Amino acid sequence: MAIISVKNIKKTFSDNVPVLKDISFDVEQGEILGIIGPSGSGKSTMLRCIAQLESVDDGSIFVCGQPIVQNGKYADKKELRKIGLNLGFVFQNFNLFPHMSVLQNIVDAQVHVLKTPKDEAIAVARKLLADVGLSEKENAYPCELSGGQQQRVSIARSLALKPKVLLFDEPTSALDPELTGEILAVIKKLADEKMTMIVVTHEMSFARDISDKIIFMADGVIVEQGEPKSLISNPQTDRLRDFLKRFNHRETVAGGEKTCETSF
Repeated sequence: MAIISVKNIKKTFSDNVPVLKDISFDVEQGEILGIIGPSGSGKSTMLRCIAQLESVDDGSIFVCGQPIVQNGKYADKKELRKIGLNLGFVFQNFNLFPHMSVLQNIVDAQVHVLKTPKDEAIAVARKLLADVGLSEKENAYPCELSGGQQQRVSIARSLALKPKVLLFDEPTSALDPELTGEILAVIKKLADEKMTMIVVTHEMSFARDISDKIIFMADGVIVEQGEPKSLISNPQTDRLRDFLKRFNHRETVAGGEKTCETSF
C-alpha cells in the first residue's frame, strides 16, 4: 500500500484559474519523490494540499491508508489532526519562532503536540541537533543563525515529531548558493536512512541523484514522470526539454573564450 496516494485532485483559487488539474501519483514507503517544474506550475500548492495547508476542490488524498479527503469530502477535524501527525513539512522560509532559542523551537512542538515529557523532548532535540551538526547552537536564537543553519533547525524540528513522511517545499530556495550544500547533505543523509520524502526542488542534479522517481509539473498537470536519470537525460516532451535547457548547460570562461559544459 502506498504511504501517500493522490488521486485526481483539482484546485482553483479565487481568480478561477485552475492551479491543479487532475493530479494523481503514489509514493511508497522509503521512496523519495522529486518534483520539478517552472514557477507557477502547481508544485508547492500540491504539496500544501497534502499537508492540509490548502484544501482541494475535488479528488482524494490518502496518508498511510487513511483519507484526508476522498472525492472532495474531508475527514472530520479530529481525524485530520491524527493523520497530519504522519507528515512533517519543511518550509522555504524556515518558519522558526523568533522569540525561542534553537532548543526551544524543537522542544516546544514535542511537548505541545505529542505531549512528550520535557526532559525527554530535550534529549530528542539535542540528538537531532547533533545529527544536523548544530549541537553548539542550541541556545542561539534564529536571528543569530545563517539561513542554512535555520533550515537545518527547521528540519530537526520536523523530525522531532517522528513523521512517517517529510515534505520539502524548495528547501534551498531562500538560501545563498554557498549555503545550499549543507541542506542537501542533510536530505541526502535522510535518504540514506530510507526516510520517505517528497521534495519540491529547483536543484536538478540533486533531484536526479536523490530521487527514486521524478515528476515534472507544468501548468497544473503532470507532464512527465519516471526514473530520474532517464527523465532528465532523455525527456519525451518539448515542454520538459525546454525547461531543462535552463539547467543543463552553463557558460564558463576558458582561455578568454566562452564554452558550454553539461552541468549534470
